[in-house]
Amino acid sequence: MKKLYIVSIIISFLMFCPSLSSFFTHDDFYFLNISKVSNISQFIEFFNPVNDIQNIGVYRPLPLRVYYFLGTSIFNLDPLGLRIIAFLTFFADVLLVGYLAKLLTKNDKIAAISVFFYAISVTHFGQLYYVGAYQELLITFLTLLSVIFFAKTKILSSFIFFILGLFCKETAVVIPGLLGVFYLFQNRKKINKLSIKKLLLQLIPFVLATLVYLYLHFFHFGTIEGDSYVWNFSLIRAVNTIFWYLLWALNLPEMLVDFVGPGINLNPNLFKYWSAQIIPIFILFTTQISLIVFAFIGSFKSKLNDTKFVVILSALWFTLTLLPIVFLPLHKFTYYLTLPLVGVVFFLSFIFHKSKLLVPFCLVWLTTSIFSLNLTKETNWITKGAETSKRVYTYFKLNSNKMGSKTISFVDTAEDKTLPWSPTTTIKTVISDKNFFDLYFPKLSNNISFNEGGDIKINSRQFLGY
Repeated sequence: MKKLYIVSIIISFLMFCPSLSSFFTHDDFYFLNISKVSNISQFIEFFNPVNDIQNIGVYRPLPLRVYYFLGTSIFNLDPLGLRIIAFLTFFADVLLVGYLAKLLTKNDKIAAISVFFYAISVTHFGQLYYVGAYQELLITFLTLLSVIFFAKTKILSSFIFFILGLFCKETAVVIPGLLGVFYLFQNRKKINKLSIKKLLLQLIPFVLATLVYLYLHFFHFGTIEGDSYVWNFSLIRAVNTIFWYLLWALNLPEMLVDFVGPGINLNPNLFKYWSAQIIPIFILFTTQISLIVFAFIGSFKSKLNDTKFVVILSALWFTLTLLPIVFLPLHKFTYYLTLPLVGVVFFLSFIFHKSKLLVPFCLVWLTTSIFSLNLTKETNWITKGAETSKRVYTYFKLNSNKMGSKTISFVDTAEDKTLPWSPTTTIKTVISDKNFFDLYFPKLSNNISFNEGGDIKINSRQFLGY
């Protein structure tokens, strides 16, 4: 079974290693810019839970400040160093998923299969291609450690990792709930059995810390704002959002959400432009679902006593870890599945570990993931944005010395007016306004604009690759 761990990590690295050469994009430039400090007091200010000096609206000092600080202070604005850290954290997550599965089931095979399913999921695309999504890898790492130590009755260690989780991302508030979920499973399996009273006593510091954190966050620090951060508490929309995350967790590509209308009507452009990729994915996905149904039915026939309980456990993990974002229907991204995916792969590994369908399913799972990954790399805003920002960087690296003190403007041409979007607006978004220039070409930053004026006019569309 240990060989499957190695094979899983090797396959996942081969799948995602092209991201190592990818450039920064979008908010990366903003967070790199605000993470530059000149003294220790400014560094400590990263952790101020009351005053959001930069007005970013989210308290995530470890992944959005310290991590980017490494990018400016140690790696000299080269994304490779940060990407290596992301891969190391990702592989740690993979191994912790296996460790948790082994700890809870005492079954090496279930643990190894969980590692395989988790490691090669297409949902890891965003975390490994977008530096800004490192927070998902880190919060998963800290959450898994907190749950594992709690399951081993090392409460202080569990609490420390929980507190670190609160310094990572607000979704850490679900950790006390996850600890309660695994208390139920441990009692079922008669592992470290606790009385309800003792469990509640152990959870008191977690709950108190959560309440203090929420108070500071909502009443002092502030909340994030933006076009996609629109809360919608409709249960129907919430179910729809959870359903999409479930489909993505089963290796459907993220871009599909943009081509499915009400009543599950597919936009014909999906097949017009990507039929060669999407048709095989649909066939593989259908095969995958069929195998899951047969294995699930088979788990009851083979009298696996814990099947019903594992379904409940997995469903609780999945929905609970999605709860902080499930009411943001316009802000859906597959990289938010880093932690919820644990519940899905745990369920799959359980129903397949004694099934004759295991090998066929593993092959279909791998193939579906690879096909979806290839389509995602071709269409996703992350890869497109990184390619665009790298072109801008290369252009100014070659030409900045010739520009002197002249004013420079990115402009659209008459031909660009036929497009449904403005290339200049796209460039401005991809390089985060002037944050890109503040970092790489500070002497030019004050001379840059995104309008028709300027001594030097640069055609924005040349950087977009079409």
